[in-house]
Amino acid sequence: MLLLVGLLSGCGGEELARLEDYLEELEFDRPLESVKEIKVNSYRIPCAARHQDEAGADVPSVWVQLNFDLYVIAAEDDEKAVLKSIERHRGMLDDTIQSVCRRSSVDMLNDNGWTVIETRLLDAIRPLLGQERIRQITFSDSARWEPI
Repeated sequence: MLLLVGLLSGCGGEELARLEDYLEELEFDRPLESVKEIKVNSYRIPCAARHQDEAGADVPSVWVQLNFDLYVIAAEDDEKAVLKSIERHRGMLDDTIQSVCRRSSVDMLNDNGWTVIETRLLDAIRPLLGQERIRQITFSDSARWEPI
């Protein structure tokens, strides 16, 4: 009887999903090794970053300067097209990047990875450089902001 109970308790239970199984099922268009990091430009952008006190009330903006190199990550096959798009749309691209950065708050700048800024920049520059070509953007390791 105990043997029967032991066998039945192991049958029909939920099978746990494993990460390895999930990753094996995914199909990638291009392997990760075939991507290129393409420099867009170096930026020094002064802006008035919004700021709030502990109570959540707006306080006067803080003048800061953002310093970073911006890179886009694209497939090797798309590198030439992305470089052409960067040159063709240089003025509009720089204006767009400055505009997004100037709408930053101090909280966004204090985020170590500038995650919100990165997401907004990616959404803004993809239409200029090719919606399907740009996989991600990154900042230089020396990306920082400082009060001015």
